[in-house]
Amino acid sequence: MELEILKSIQSINNNFFDVFFEIITIFGEELFIIPVLAVIYWGIDKRFGEYMGFSIFSSLLVNNFLKDIFKFNRPIGEENIRSLRVETATGYSFPSGHSQGAGTFYSSLSFYIRKKIIYFFSFIMIILIGFSRLYLGVHYPKDVLVGIILGVFISYITYFFYYRVLSRNKMYIILLMIFAPLLLFVESADFYKIYGSYFGFVLGIILEKKYINFNTDIKFIKKFLRIFLGIGLIFILKISLKIFFVDHVIFDMIRYFFIVFFGIGIYPMIFNKLSF
Repeated sequence: MELEILKSIQSINNNFFDVFFEIITIFGEELFIIPVLAVIYWGIDKRFGEYMGFSIFSSLLVNNFLKDIFKFNRPIGEENIRSLRVETATGYSFPSGHSQGAGTFYSSLSFYIRKKIIYFFSFIMIILIGFSRLYLGVHYPKDVLVGIILGVFISYITYFFYYRVLSRNKMYIILLMIFAPLLLFVESADFYKIYGSYFGFVLGIILEKKYINFNTDIKFIKKFLRIFLGIGLIFILKISLKIFFVDHVIFDMIRYFFIVFFGIGIYPMIFNKLSF
């Protein structure tokens, strides 16, 4: 039945839709979400950037853990199914990481901004990104539906705890400890990457709060310089670490730890010292 639904969706395929949905799906990927998080955290609202990081990393930890439990295959390679942008379709199929990430990211924006236009925009983006995964032939409908539901739900739960728990650092550490034993059982390379990212996030936040405490209330030109330079440094760090580190899940986890720790804790120390 799900294959028939995919075939029906893909019956509308043409060159325009191929390009359109490949672009749309990027709005649910690391390629888009991480730079936006950097812009928010470094230049707009540090507190909100912290919440979004907590929410997204929590959601992706759950997503990759569930993928490793269910181990459902993707529709890639099924007869009469076209699969595009397969290089971003890593790991198992259920639930959809793009759909869950989009559900978390865009609903988080809605919780923060709380305007009807943002609610509408977020709803449209979540639906389009989910649909793109079906059109591109890399997920089944149940993957997308469950991913969206989980993403929105986790965004709400993390929002609830973030603004009500007195000691956020303890909350971050507890979640880190809850997922730590799973490293002994989970085989997913993506789970290791996300766990390393979340570990870097936790230590970076603790370092920033205790020793740095940077301010986002600065002139626009300084914000632009801070963000432009920071994204460039993150990109360079990601490429260089990939060259020097062995291709193994443990080293992937360490690599992602350093990237996020640098962005959350070390880089703010640098721009604070240089006053920009």
